[in-house]
Amino acid sequence: MQRRMLWGAAVVLALLGGCSLPASVVPGEPNVSKYSEKTPKVLAGCVLPIWQQEVSNTTQSSISNGYRITAPSIITADEVLDIVKFKDGSRVSLYQGPPWAKSGALRQAVRDCL
Repeated sequence: MQRRMLWGAAVVLALLGGCSLPASVVPGEPNVSKYSEKTPKVLAGCVLPIWQQEVSNTTQSSISNGYRITAPSIITADEVLDIVKFKDGSRVSLYQGPPWAKSGALRQAVRDCL
């Protein structure tokens, strides 16, 4: 009986572990893709503190021509926002996990900062 429970738990953890890598989210199409007249630095400066209020261990890193903000998740794929220089402003791409795991608050923060 205990072996079955341990085996079942191991299978569940393995399945969840495969979904938790941001790389599994980022290569696909973004859930939100928008243009803003604001610079990447200004947008990142607006979004980061709001995301950190929602997910305290949210981080920001520099990427080519902009920034990546990542809100880690222990259950599913991380939520990732790429903000890159585009024409006279920025292109914003938000990558979120499955529909049941998306954060409406993080998406709303992006919209409010545009």
